[in-house]
Amino acid sequence: MSYAHLLSDRSVLLDLASGDADGILAELADGLVANCAELAPRRDELLAAMRARESQGSTASQGVAIPHVKLTGISRVAVVVGVHRGGVPFRALDGEPVHVFFSAVRPTETAEQHLGMLRWFASIAQHEDFVSFTRKARSRQEVLDLLNELAPA
Repeated sequence: MSYAHLLSDRSVLLDLASGDADGILAELADGLVANCAELAPRRDELLAAMRARESQGSTASQGVAIPHVKLTGISRVAVVVGVHRGGVPFRALDGEPVHVFFSAVRPTETAEQHLGMLRWFASIAQHEDFVSFTRKARSRQEVLDLLNELAPA
């Protein structure tokens, strides 16, 4: 199943600028807030949850990270895709810098959908050219097109 319907032009963060994991998490949290108004008053809580999740074990490997959390009291899933062209240290399992970030926040009640979405992210990330193509994208639409192209049927 594809989860591309959760993404829009606004949910692609094409030029992440932070040089460390904490700064990247803050940029991703800001992107999630920008795409889901009900998160606005909870931005600090969201960021703290993202930091706590990553402190339990890195979600990064092979140039891709998938920081994801759940929050009580929200009504829908919010997703962003971030691109850091130069790569940033993110405690990846393979020690390599991370260039592409899939980040999601979900209601606590949607566990099965969330697991499917994480599998979708991971399957796209496994494509041999995904990271290099994403780093070269010149527009948000190019990233969305790539995700749709690589999405499993």
